[in-house]
Amino acid sequence: MQKFVLTVILGAIVGLLGGIQGNAGSLYVMTGLLILGIVDSQRKAAGTTLLFTSVPLTLAAAYTYYEKGDIDLPIAALLIGTAIVFSFLGAKLNYFIPEKYVLYSIFITTLLSSGYFLQKAMVAGKK
Repeated sequence: MQKFVLTVILGAIVGLLGGIQGNAGSLYVMTGLLILGIVDSQRKAAGTTLLFTSVPLTLAAAYTYYEKGDIDLPIAALLIGTAIVFSFLGAKLNYFIPEKYVLYSIFITTLLSSGYFLQKAMVAGKK
């Protein structure tokens, strides 16, 4: 029962942040699932997160952005097609890479993304 309550709380927080920040919240979901002990491995967190972000959260938020004219449909279609092919490949490769290295890759890409957004926020704060 506790896992279900924690999952609802995590979903609410991620849904809110995803809508505000314009992301599907996959990093938040995956991290939350692991930290809260809802799942027991990175692979289970990844699979659960991919299913979670595939339709419900992204479509609900994207529709609002679409209504406001803030979606580039040709770019989105190209991203979707490319991501479908390469996410399939990535999921297959995950089973050949030790979990330790997958976790390092998450850390490095998150750190780089965080640095980029920190820099953007600092520049925006000066305007």
